[in-house]
Amino acid sequence: MSNPEEPTRSPFLTGRKVVASMFLMGICATAFLYGYWTLHLMPFMPLQEAIVAEFPGSAPRVNGGKRKLHKDTPGMLQIGMKLKFDPTSSDPKSVASIANLQTRVHDLVREKVEMQKLDWELDVIELYVYQLIQEQEIRERSFRLDFRNPVEWVEVDLTGNPIIANRPAPEGGPPTTVPPEHSSPEKPAP
Repeated sequence: MSNPEEPTRSPFLTGRKVVASMFLMGICATAFLYGYWTLHLMPFMPLQEAIVAEFPGSAPRVNGGKRKLHKDTPGMLQIGMKLKFDPTSSDPKSVASIANLQTRVHDLVREKVEMQKLDWELDVIELYVYQLIQEQEIRERSFRLDFRNPVEWVEVDLTGNPIIANRPAPEGGPPTTVPPEHSSPEKPAP
């Protein structure tokens, strides 16, 4: 039995508090995304738009900066692009298309990225190209160019290590970056 003289306690979380906290959380998330978009991605929007104009349907993603600001890491500009042709193909037409793509991307970076507005120096351009075949299959390649001394694009694996051209890939696996002298004959290279 309840005592009619006891005051009734209101619950800690009322409907109004829940709705107000949901609105507050939505506003904070929107402000965070707007800040990230404006500070981190907007400096490269002219480059992204130029890549779309040059290569329609490429859906480029451009991101730049330093990985660890407190350490002396290189300033990187990472560009991801979808292709309509197979980037892993070795036929002359695909190889020429990749070379043309690399040249145009380098030219567009020089034209569209305002270096004086960046608070870091651009040292490396990473270009990731891929072709979506089916739901589960992606044909991809990654390249790196030293921006300060742009001699040639070097193919790298997805961790950023250079791919050794004379080393065959394990069957069904990605190209390896383990030098032949560091692998044993009993154990295949990773």
